Amino acid sequence: MACPPPFTVDTNRTNCYSPVRLLSHTQATALLKDPREKGHMTSILRCPVCGEALARTAHSYHCSNKHTFDIARQGYANFHLVNRKNSREPGDSQEMIESRRRFLDLGLYNRVSDGINGTVASLLHDAGQGGALSLLDAGCGEGFYLKRLKGSLADGRADRGPIDFYGVDVSKAAVRKATQRDRTMNWFVASIIDLPFMTSSLDVILNIFSPADFTEFSRILGRNGRLVIASPGPRHLNGLREVIYPVAREHARSEKAEQAGGHFSLITASRITYQLALDDRSKIMDLLAMTPYFWNIGLDTRSKVEALDRLALDVDVDIRVFGKKEGSI
Repeated sequence: MACPPPFTVDTNRTNCYSPVRLLSHTQATALLKDPREKGHMTSILRCPVCGEALARTAHSYHCSNKHTFDIARQGYANFHLVNRKNSREPGDSQEMIESRRRFLDLGLYNRVSDGINGTVASLLHDAGQGGALSLLDAGCGEGFYLKRLKGSLADGRADRGPIDFYGVDVSKAAVRKATQRDRTMNWFVASIIDLPFMTSSLDVILNIFSPADFTEFSRILGRNGRLVIASPGPRHLNGLREVIYPVAREHARSEKAEQAGGHFSLITASRITYQLALDDRSKIMDLLAMTPYFWNIGLDTRSKVEALDRLALDVDVDIRVFGKKEGSI
C-alpha cells in the first residue's frame, strides 16, 4: 500500500539524513508490526541505509532497524545520505531552478507536458480498472510536469483506483520548489542511482529531460509497469544551439533507447515538434539557464546569448514508452 500524501508539518526540524537518527528497538518494531495502529501506514518506500521498509508518521519515516528520516517543514523528506554525495549540494542550483520555474510557468512547454500527459493517460486507460497505482517522476525538478500530470488525470478517474504521485530529485533546492506546487504529493530528495523504493513497487516511472539509471528503474518498476522517457529530439533547441556552436549537430535520437535496451523493450514512440519565438532577453536567459549549455559555454558565448533580444527556436521532443524485458530485475 502506498504511503498517504504528506501532512502539513508544523515543525522547524530539518531532515535528519546524516547521521541517521535512531529510534529505540521497541518504537521501531511497534511501527511496522501493525502499521495501521495510531494512524501509521506501510509504504512502498525503503530505507536508504538498510533497505528495509519505511513506515510513516506525521513527522518522519522509520524502519524496523531504528533509522528515521524527518519530514522538513516544507513537506519533503531527504533520503540522500551525506556519505553518498559527490558534492555538498548536488543537482541543479537555486539559480537554475528559479530560471526553469519562470520559463515553464510561461506555458511555453505546455504542449510537451500535454503530450506526456496524454501518453500516461492512455497507459492508465489500457490498464483498466484496479486498485491504487503508484507513479514516480524520477528527476522531477521543481515539479512542473508532475503537477500538470496530476491535474490532467484528475478527470475520468472516478470509477478507477487512486494514484499515488511521487517526485524525486537529487537537488534539494528543486524539491523545495516542487512542494510549493502541490504539498499533497510525495516529494523526496534522493539520487537517481539509489531510489528509495522497494523492488517492483511502481506502476509508472517518468523520466523527463533528466539523467536515467535503467538498472535502478528496472528494479523498482513492477513486472507489468511502464517507463515513459521524454528526451530531446534531433532538432531540439535549434536556434539557441546555432548561437552557441559554430556547427550545431542534431541530437542523437537513439541514445536513451539504446541505453534502456538492456532492461527494457520499446512499446511506443511519438514526437512533439513546434517553434517558439522568444521576444525578451530575460526569457532567453532563463531558457539558457535551464539547459546543460549553461554550464558548457564560456563567457564570450554567454555574452552573445545575453545580447539577443529575440530568438526563434525549435522544440523537438521524443516520448517513448518502455516495458520491462522478461527476466529483468
